[in-house]
Amino acid sequence: MDLSAVDELAIAPETEARVLISWREDEVWSTHTYIADEDGYVDPEEVLWWLLSRGAQVGQIRFAFHSAYPYFDLDADIDHVTMPDRAERRAEDQRRRDAARNDFKRSRGT
Repeated sequence: MDLSAVDELAIAPETEARVLISWREDEVWSTHTYIADEDGYVDPEEVLWWLLSRGAQVGQIRFAFHSAYPYFDLDADIDHVTMPDRAERRAEDQRRRDAARNDFKRSRGT
């Protein structure tokens, strides 16, 4: 199944163990029901990697995920898996910025 040319994606968690994934390509809708493994829970990360491994575009996945899992940080998860050092660098950069901001505030007496 190749999802690289789909026009639209939709993700609809039905239960903790089932997620309906739909896509439109050339005005035809298709669906796949993703069912949890033995643990009985479909993690959003599993759905993300199922879509990516079939060629779905990150932009379409992002929109579908925002609707289905509004609190899931798609970009952080992609970075964590594909570029683990990038997530660490971002965290370190944020710590440096926070420290610099705090030093600046202290120097101004605020």
